[in-house]
Amino acid sequence: MVLTKQQAIDLFGNGAKLGRALGLTRGRISQWPETLDQRQTDLVVGAAIRLGRDVPPAFLKPEQPA
Repeated sequence: MVLTKQQAIDLFGNGAKLGRALGLTRGRISQWPETLDQRQTDLVVGAAIRLGRDVPPAFLKPEQPA
């Protein structure tokens, strides 16, 4: 499960806040693809958890094998 760039930004309020949480510039965030890869999603979700942000519940439980 991955996030879109807009979902990632929405978790933090704006691109600048997301960038600060990840140690990246707002410009670097703007260069991300519209659909994040798993690494980028993990960085965003990890930062959100670390900073006490609300994270979509699906990201808090491991996926169940099919």
